[in-house]
Amino acid sequence: MSGRTSLRPILILALSFTVADTADRVGQMLDVKNAIAGGTVNFYCMFPLFRDKSKIAVQWWRGGEREFLNPQEHPRLSFHIESKASAILRIHKVRFEDAGFYYCRVQGEIKGNGTGEELTVSVPPDPLKILPVSSANGSLTYLCQTSEFYPDAYNLVWLKDGRRLTAGVKTYSKKNAKGLYEVSSYLKEPQPGPAGTVYICEVSHSTLKIPTRVSYTVELAGIDSSGFLAWWIYLCGAIALLLLIIALVLCCKFCCCKKPKARERKIQMRQCVRCFEPIVQNPKCKEQEAKKVNTQTPQRNTSKVEKANKTSSQRKKHHKRDKDPVLA
Repeated sequence: MSGRTSLRPILILALSFTVADTADRVGQMLDVKNAIAGGTVNFYCMFPLFRDKSKIAVQWWRGGEREFLNPQEHPRLSFHIESKASAILRIHKVRFEDAGFYYCRVQGEIKGNGTGEELTVSVPPDPLKILPVSSANGSLTYLCQTSEFYPDAYNLVWLKDGRRLTAGVKTYSKKNAKGLYEVSSYLKEPQPGPAGTVYICEVSHSTLKIPTRVSYTVELAGIDSSGFLAWWIYLCGAIALLLLIIALVLCCKFCCCKKPKARERKIQMRQCVRCFEPIVQNPKCKEQEAKKVNTQTPQRNTSKVEKANKTSSQRKKHHKRDKDPVLA
């Protein structure tokens, strides 16, 4: 790639001189004609040298379309005039649907249409997935399925503990509406391997530097690593979940019923304590009661004094009678 990028300015300059004699001739170049999905593609439009950049414009369109490409409508596209002899169209994160012919048009001091360049996009078949699909009569079937890919040239093999399998393998390929291919391969095992057996599905493709693969390890009889468990395990899990829910409901009811009673008791105790608290009276009422007490106490005292005087006078009379018999 570094050598290609260093030669690119030289090629652009050489092409610009070749088209310098005819002002209406515009050349094109594509850095990668067969791109891989997810990468970046650059289209170059070459034309004779010009002096004023503001007096030239370059537009791009795709074969079969009547309108020029608009970067605002296609955020993955960007194009600009790179130098005084070339313009560039860059496609970011290229997709399979981006494949086709692309043309440039130069307007201003220099006028002309490009010769066009065709872009093809290849899509890798990864990621893969492998899973058991059915088990009956003691046999087990595994499925290896690829992602959508292009082109359809591929090679798929099954491995069991490192040994290649050929018996019991059936592979099917189909083309979808997008023009991409999908492969489903079935491996039927008469007797499932013991715990620890490793099954591998490996796919080779032109877009892959090394084959991509996915593995599946047998854990226990009736239990596999992809999550397809025996029916009784699902049943036990459902029962355990149901018991947990019942326990939580009973716990919530017990806690919710006890708390309000405790609160009522606290409220009653507070009310009872308040009953024994002294009632605070109005200060005016206190003054009135004090006056009543002061006015009543002298009356009580005078009555007692009068009674005491009467009793003393009576005693004096009886005492005189006792001394003077004549008076008696």
